[in-house]
Amino acid sequence: MTDHGMPLGIGIVGVGGIALSHMAALRTMTSAQLVAVCDVDASRAAEVAHAERCEGYGSVEALLADDAVEAVIVCTPNMTHEALGVQVLAAGKHLLMEKPLAMTPAGARAVANEAAERGLALAVGHSHRFSDQSVAIREVIDSGEIGTPRFVRVVMNGGWIWPGWQAWVLNPALSGGHSLHNGTHLIDLASWWIGEPATSVFSVGQHATSESLEIYDYLVMELGFANGASAVCEISRGERPRSASYLELTVVGTKGVVSREWDAEGVLAWTDTGLTAWAADGFAERVFVRELEAFVASSRSEAEVIPPVSAAIHAVDVAAASETSLREGRTIEIGASV
Repeated sequence: MTDHGMPLGIGIVGVGGIALSHMAALRTMTSAQLVAVCDVDASRAAEVAHAERCEGYGSVEALLADDAVEAVIVCTPNMTHEALGVQVLAAGKHLLMEKPLAMTPAGARAVANEAAERGLALAVGHSHRFSDQSVAIREVIDSGEIGTPRFVRVVMNGGWIWPGWQAWVLNPALSGGHSLHNGTHLIDLASWWIGEPATSVFSVGQHATSESLEIYDYLVMELGFANGASAVCEISRGERPRSASYLELTVVGTKGVVSREWDAEGVLAWTDTGLTAWAADGFAERVFVRELEAFVASSRSEAEVIPPVSAAIHAVDVAAASETSLREGRTIEIGASV
């Protein structure tokens, strides 16, 4: 049994870019401690382990056999998520899976069922839920100040493709496409703010960087909801110049509007009673700390998982439907989340 007075022992599978963000967050925490890493590149795992002063392994099996590892963060390419998720949970470890939960709706449910059957915490890295601006917007919605949300617009455009994406991200068979790899962030926020799962999606995309791309590097998803609300989610990773970064978050309610515009440092709400402002900078390092603190709390049965597993499954459902919409040029209906 875990001693809740001790830091939760964390193992990380895959030591690529996103893993570094988790490691940086763990260095600042007292509730959790990085105890082991592993990677298919054993020499890279050893290098990172030396820098982080933890154990380094060349296989998942070796990491899972380490009794000091109580929970695992999976930071590997999308096509590995289902198998690794089931493997980690079968070993009795709590799991934080980088988004998406899996490549397919069936795969997402397979991982979720494994966690439920074993009574283990399963969190998915929808990290934007923990940003200052996202939390502030949800708090405004919950306060009732803008009434019932009727329309959401989420825009996350940037030039991150230019420093070089890994080859697997550009391969739809390995990443699942842009809807799944990055679009799940936007799908999760829109559904969270509307307050219910989407029931339909219609998507359009462009090969903005190069016509030879197999995925759409510019994507717009229009979500429909049973209550009549709608959302437009726009995401690009191929903007010029490469330093470009454009973020817009807007929720229109029956009584007012809450928004975080492109170059603003805070969140504003407009209603008949006037204008209200919140300081919210979305500082990236703080986001990962909050995400990990929530994961630790759920691993210790002190709090519910954020986001709920049903929301993470729903994000995969919508993303998969979005990719179908892109291929077939039509609106796709989505079943309710489990």
